[in-house]
This record gives sequence, structure tokens and C-alpha cells, in this order.
Amino acid sequence: MFIAALKTDEHTREECSRILAKVPKQFALAEPSIVYQEVCGTLARKMSLKVANTAREQLDLMIDPKLIENCDRKLCLSAFALCSEYSIYAIDALYLQVAIANRAIFVSLDKEDFIDKLKNNKPPIEAYTVSEFPY
Repeated sequence: MFIAALKTDEHTREECSRILAKVPKQFALAEPSIVYQEVCGTLARKMSLKVANTAREQLDLMIDPKLIENCDRKLCLSAFALCSEYSIYAIDALYLQVAIANRAIFVSLDKEDFIDKLKNNKPPIEAYTVSEFPY
């Protein structure tokens, strides 16, 4: 969602920006630490290191350090069973585990390979695509 909010050619750009604008006043983000690699690494590759560093600074402002879960052995061991339970990718399971542990609302751009699979198996948290997000 972070990258989509920056991309001028992304059809969900406005929706992503609208949701992110509610952070931190209405919503707090809970993320696995890998979010920095996924967001900043992608921006460094596709745009520039300068853009990636600016994004890192923004992530630092948006995410309370207490809500960043280190991608360590403990997190990985707690998340891998979610791959089987929901038929999702390993990286997605890390994000889902953090959301479940924090009783968070989960929002993703990935409808078919993620949100639909979650909804089919009734997760213990609310899960939405960006376009479905009702808040």
C-alpha cells in the first residue's frame, strides 16, 4: 500500500493515500520489520536511493517502534503454519501473524492471492482489500 500511494500509474493510489492519511490519528500501523526491506528496497530498485531513504523516514514517522515486530526466529516460527492454513505466501504470513497478534484490521492490495484466501478461511481479524476498506 505504501508503494501504491506513491506510484502515479497505480489505480488504487488515491485509496491507498486516503487510508495512509489516517495514520497515526485514526489508525496505528503494526508491521513486521521486513516492511522496510519490501518498501525501501523496491523504491531503491525502481526509483532511487533518495526516494527510498525518504520513504524510510516516513515509515519511521508512521510506525510506532513498539508496533514493529522483528522478523526473527520467533516470528517466523509463529507464522509459518499460516501458509498452510490460508494457502498464502511465506512473506504474507509474516504480515498476517503481526496483524493477528495485534488484533489489527488487515488491509492489502492483493485480493486473489491473499484477502480472498483469508476470507474463505475466516481469520480471527477483519481483512479487506484497499477498495473494500470501510473506514
